[in-house]
Amino acid sequence: MRSYVILCILLSLVANNLSAKNELDSLYRELDNKIKNCDIYIELKEFRIEELKAEKLKLNTPISTTYNLNLAIYKEYRSYISDSAIQYLNQNLDIAYSLKDRHKINEISIYTANLFSDLGMYKEASDIMANADRNFTDEYQKTNYYTTYRNIFTGLGLYTQNNRDRWKYWQKASLYADTIFSVTNPNSEDYLRLEEIRYREQNKIDEALEINDKRLKQTKNGSPAYALIAFERSLLYRRKNDIDMEKKYLILSAISDIQSAIKDNASIPILSNMLMQEGDVNRAYTYVRFSLDNINDYNTRIRSSEIINIQSIIDKAYQEKSNEQRKKLRIFLIITSILSVLLIISVCYVYKQMRKGILITKRQKETNLELNSLNQKLHNMNNNLKNINIEVTEANYIKEEYIGYFLDQCSKYIEKMDEYRKMVNKKIQNKEIEELFKITKNNHLKDEELKEFFTNFDNMFIHLFPDFVEKFNSLLQDDEKIILKKGEVLNTELRIYALMRLGIDDSTKIASFLGYSVNTIYNYRAKIKNKAKISREDFEWTVKKISTFHK
Repeated sequence: MRSYVILCILLSLVANNLSAKNELDSLYRELDNKIKNCDIYIELKEFRIEELKAEKLKLNTPISTTYNLNLAIYKEYRSYISDSAIQYLNQNLDIAYSLKDRHKINEISIYTANLFSDLGMYKEASDIMANADRNFTDEYQKTNYYTTYRNIFTGLGLYTQNNRDRWKYWQKASLYADTIFSVTNPNSEDYLRLEEIRYREQNKIDEALEINDKRLKQTKNGSPAYALIAFERSLLYRRKNDIDMEKKYLILSAISDIQSAIKDNASIPILSNMLMQEGDVNRAYTYVRFSLDNINDYNTRIRSSEIINIQSIIDKAYQEKSNEQRKKLRIFLIITSILSVLLIISVCYVYKQMRKGILITKRQKETNLELNSLNQKLHNMNNNLKNINIEVTEANYIKEEYIGYFLDQCSKYIEKMDEYRKMVNKKIQNKEIEELFKITKNNHLKDEELKEFFTNFDNMFIHLFPDFVEKFNSLLQDDEKIILKKGEVLNTELRIYALMRLGIDDSTKIASFLGYSVNTIYNYRAKIKNKAKISREDFEWTVKKISTFHK
């Protein structure tokens, strides 16, 4: 009976280990995919920032609105590009002083000092905090005021080279933490986070995990707050020596960082170091390179120095592994050469044996099988060549049609210019200057030419791609299909994607061609992709594969 219980326990442990490994493998794949597609989240971040900047540039914007927009832009840049975040905080500080608004001066000073502290600029953070008057802070600012000072002295305690005075910084940080506990709502995130840190420092890990559970329930997966809380949870599992759980929450934190376009991330460097120590050098190298690129964009000296130290170790391990692989490859080549010689000898022996009548029939069957295999490969190669030829023919056809079309258009525009020259010359000879002035002042001619140009472009494109509108609509949701007005061949949305089908996918070039702003083109593209029945990532690639009728 006792042996049976022990066996059950062992089987349960093995099952749990396999389950944990499968979960980590799945999370690694998700993280790899997020890193591969991180540009999507960067593009969304940039789009939000550009929208806020465009709103700020509107005429007659009240100064209070400008202040709020600057604050919103700062929050977007906060963990994205530190230099830009500082720039908009400085603009708001100027506004606050011009308004003589003590509340705003306190707010921006605290925000700036907190950012400087995160960047390792503790002297600058301490100087800027002198602008904040504690006597004029509200309840929310008071918490941020004491939290910022705690962060400054905690950072000094961690990174100072003056070991003699290190205890003073820790003591001040502890005093500010006590003050925060006394002025902050016990149910607030600031209070819970500080309480969790205190439990962690006292090595009361179970109590700290309970607090972390509360914090996780109050936040959304994939948000900046979730990234921070998951990272701090990984620190708790490190104290418990639970490596798998530590890696799990480091990965979850890293995924949330990427989804939020946060470039100041601490999870990936730590994860890289753990992977390097476990021997997974390739993945560690990929992660640390990605993290270093982010930190260089964000511009923080503390994180840069940490990552560079990790990178140098991983680079060395990566080189050692590469050298080891090269050695193995050389050995493999030698063995392959020997085997090749043996194979040649074997083939010669088989060739001699083939002369014997008993093996003739068997050899013929083998030969027939090999011929069938080669025929199948040739058939597949022929099919591939046919597809390539079709694509080349289609591309040549499009080029020939458009070259002929634009040569014809150039000829017509030359004739029009000559007619216009003759008309102007005639008006000048007849001294009809006033009438000539009216003609040249009116934009009617330009509008007509643009209208004719787009009409000719639309007709030419539909001539090449007669099923384009139908196939394009087939990629959209049923209730989002584009219905053209009477007399329309293409509308603006279709014209944008028509240009992309012709190989022009740069939004700047499309904007110039259609006479719109780049932001408008981005908006059109984002709006259409949101209507797609297929994935956003595959939509534009699928549109580019819509073929002409020459199939």
